[in-house]
Amino acid sequence: MPRYAHRLWPTLLIVIGLTVADASAQESALSDDTEPPLTPVERVAFDWEQSLESLRVLDLDGREIDAEVEPRQEPGRISLSVPTQAPFVVKGDEVETRRLTTEERQMLPGGLFLPSTTEIDEVILPPGLGITPLPSLPPRPSTWLRLTAAASPIPATWDPLSGSYHTQLSFGVHPSDEARFASDQTFEHPIEIRVQLRGLSTREALPPLLIEAPGLANEQSLVLDFMPSTPTPTLEIRSTLSDVNLELEALPRLEVRPQSTSMVGLGLARMVINVEQVTPYGEPLRATHPTRIALTVDGPATPDPSELQLEPDQSTASLELRSSGLAPLTVSAVAGSLRGEATIQQRMPWGPLLAALLGGALGGFGRRFVKGAPQASTPLRLLEGVIVALIAYVAGVLGVGYLALPMAVVATEAGAFLTGALSGFIGVNVLERLQTKVSPQAG
Repeated sequence: MPRYAHRLWPTLLIVIGLTVADASAQESALSDDTEPPLTPVERVAFDWEQSLESLRVLDLDGREIDAEVEPRQEPGRISLSVPTQAPFVVKGDEVETRRLTTEERQMLPGGLFLPSTTEIDEVILPPGLGITPLPSLPPRPSTWLRLTAAASPIPATWDPLSGSYHTQLSFGVHPSDEARFASDQTFEHPIEIRVQLRGLSTREALPPLLIEAPGLANEQSLVLDFMPSTPTPTLEIRSTLSDVNLELEALPRLEVRPQSTSMVGLGLARMVINVEQVTPYGEPLRATHPTRIALTVDGPATPDPSELQLEPDQSTASLELRSSGLAPLTVSAVAGSLRGEATIQQRMPWGPLLAALLGGALGGFGRRFVKGAPQASTPLRLLEGVIVALIAYVAGVLGVGYLALPMAVVATEAGAFLTGALSGFIGVNVLERLQTKVSPQAG
């Protein structure tokens, strides 16, 4: 037997090696089964009215991670399984369109999700105090950063002075967990908001807005003076957090349309002014019920009538304005919340005045061709004719205002010339007769 023992040693060593290897493999498999996940995850849900296919989830580098977050459709909501250390952006595949109808602040679609980054903390107490160990502190919850928008006033109101609609837009970032951000804490990278226009125009290009911290105190505002060109003026909002189109509402307005922006003053002109009710984009808007339009004139002029009435199915009413003095006139029309105004300049009647003086000079000069007229120097007759014509023209202007003389007598160049010529001819004759009577008495 001893002599065969050396033949069994190799076999015995092989069996022992196989047994040890099998035990090590089983221990390794058990260790793999009991090891916890390397990346803990949490399930979050949020409102989502669109389809699951329209959802886009991107990391901060712009890479789509839809497959990694395992989105699930729920009634009116979507839930995601997200890594606790990786922020991500949620957007729609198509840009949503919303209409701003009230001044209430709106939460815009999409946003930035900041998962919990605070691990569970243990509260360690010194030994020997006789105090029961406290439970571990819970992790800080995840946070949504959502873009908000508000407009005031809305519907936008018409500003007659600037000739445009006016409203103010305010954009901010609202965190779902406000305790996570200190009052003076700012973002590592500011959130940029760009606004593009569709169906409206502004006098100046709109600058981009930068939001550096969350909360109402850090909102950025944009004053918008605009003119719609379509029934749905739209602001295209583009940012890191949300892409959305916002449709603006604006009130109808009254357009005061004079025949001209200037008129002859001193009561020598009348002008027809049309007041029209129009949509924000300039189309006539017919009244649905009797509408009273109050008229006011800032300046020396008289409207006729002093109040207008829009009947149903009408969009335009007219008044007549008579000048007075030389100061500028502002005609305002108000109907409820609708208003409009126009400015009219009154000018000096230089044309009719010069025509009257020229007529007076010719009338005085024409006196020398009358048979039996006394001999007098021509310059004197010209001067007398001009002076008499000037007096007659002023009297004619006053007569139009106070004696209801025909306006054409002094308001037009032809009428003023004829008035000046007649007054110059007659006036020089009268002066010569007075001079003839005074001369014998003086002798």
